[in-house]
Formats: sequence, structure tokens, C-alpha cells
Amino acid sequence: MNDFEVRTQIQDSKINGLYQEVNEIKNKRSQLKDTQDQKTEKIISHVLKHGNVIAYKNNEPYVLTVKNQKSRKFDKAQLSHDMNMTQSELDLVGIAELVEDGKITAEKLGSYWYEEPKQVLRARKAKPKDLEIILGSRS
Repeated sequence: MNDFEVRTQIQDSKINGLYQEVNEIKNKRSQLKDTQDQKTEKIISHVLKHGNVIAYKNNEPYVLTVKNQKSRKFDKAQLSHDMNMTQSELDLVGIAELVEDGKITAEKLGSYWYEEPKQVLRARKAKPKDLEIILGSRS
């Protein structure tokens, strides 16, 4: 084995190690996101049940509230069922080809969009009046 082959194998090994680390980080990030979502849901549930809450971040009071929002979503599952295609085939190019081939009209495609309600946690710096109202009502 010559020097070049040894150096290449060492570099490949380093790259493999980095790749493994990247995948571990991705898994940890996913787990952290799941934990964050669960805890946020608990906070939202509490705020909906008991009203706005004062919480502290870096010793600054914040008012936690819940806002109702709507998110616009595309029902790719229904479209794939209606077109007898897999969802992976229905990327932007696949959908464009369906329209170009006349298999679906742009208007009909619009019917696959829908709005889904969701509740979002909001935090804003508390004003003195907020502290008075929220903390005063708990006494």
C-alpha cells in the first residue's frame, strides 16, 4: 500500500466519522423538537384552561397567550388517491405535468387546498398593567 492510498483511507474514515456525527445531531434535534412540542402543548392547554400566564425569561416577565390561527395545507394524499399515483410522484414537476397533460385543471387543483385551525403559543413582554391584572386575579 502506498502513501496516497493510506492518506485516502484516513480521509475517508474522517469523513465517515463526520457523517455519523451529523446523523446523531439530526436525531437529537428531532428528539428535542418532539420534547419542545409536547411541552408547548402542555402550556397551551394550561393557558386555555386557566387564562393568560406570567412566565419569566432572563428575569423579565412575559405574558403567555394562545392565538388561534389557520394554516393553509395541500391535501396531497387525496390528490394521489384521486389520480392513482403515489405521493412521491406528486412533487411540483409531477403536479405540473398533470395540469399540462390535461388530467386535472388548475381550478380543480385548487380544491385540494384547505385551511386547518391551530393554536399557537405567543409570548410578549409583560407591562405593569398585565402583572397587576394576571397576578392580582390569582390572589
